[in-house]
Amino acid sequence: MMAARGDALGAAFGDPRLAYRLVSAGAYFAYVRHPFAGQSAKQVAQRLAGEHDLLCLPGSMFGPGQEDYLRLAFANVEAGAMPAVVERLVESQGG
Repeated sequence: MMAARGDALGAAFGDPRLAYRLVSAGAYFAYVRHPFAGQSAKQVAQRLAGEHDLLCLPGSMFGPGQEDYLRLAFANVEAGAMPAVVERLVESQGG
């Protein structure tokens, strides 16, 4: 079940409209590079939560030099919902 969720997330990140990049994924979390140069990971995470109903942790919580990254937990997300997660990320990119 967990492998299927990770595979579904990886496949969903293949969406050509997506500017976020999947850097790595384990059994429960994905590490993602956000596309907003000059914006802190905390700013991006707050906007995703407030405007797109998508929770993630700013990479900066995990050490210095992580401002361009977010950590997404996907362990409790059904495989079939991964395209909707990516759609929210695409929407967050704006125009």
